[in-house]
Amino acid sequence: MATIFQHGTLELIMAGLYDGTTTLTSILKNGDFGIGTFDQLDGEMTIMNGKVYQTDANGITREIHQLNHTTPFTSAHFESKNKHLFNETALSFSNLEKVNHYISKNVPNSMRLNGFFKSLKVRVAPKQAKPYPDFLSVSADQPTFEYQNIEGTLIGDFGPDIYTGVMANGWHLHFLSNDFTIGGHVLDFSAENLSGTI
Repeated sequence: MATIFQHGTLELIMAGLYDGTTTLTSILKNGDFGIGTFDQLDGEMTIMNGKVYQTDANGITREIHQLNHTTPFTSAHFESKNKHLFNETALSFSNLEKVNHYISKNVPNSMRLNGFFKSLKVRVAPKQAKPYPDFLSVSADQPTFEYQNIEGTLIGDFGPDIYTGVMANGWHLHFLSNDFTIGGHVLDFSAENLSGTI
């Protein structure tokens, strides 16, 4: 289990407070893996090995080198020495409970699992202009992307029921392909030969 650093809350995002309030430099002081979004809700953020990647509303993923960019909501962690090693021949979004015996349902947790994804569906929050709409309005019209037969990594957090509002309830996962060209907030997946840490 890792110690998770989180800047912002889910309720803040749900209420439409999308202005960035801390820099990526500050986030990376607290973790080298993580997920989040950018100022003005400008796409999906995935942090891998201390590098920050942005997937925009066109489905394009790129590394962000300017670490003075800001974020309203991001969680990050360094891998714990007490992490659980995980190997699973098959896993899908609908049976994520397979991983839950590795964790406590009373405290937040994180995962990083790499494997072969037979199918993947992600969504990406588009950049917003003021006055900001609430997130339910934004989510009604978010672009989604579907992919098949790609290798990549799930990175994300588990939020216990008692933390609902502070963080997402259950697993909140982002994806980043091994070639760093595909990413997003995971809506569905079917994967094989997953391994990593929880």
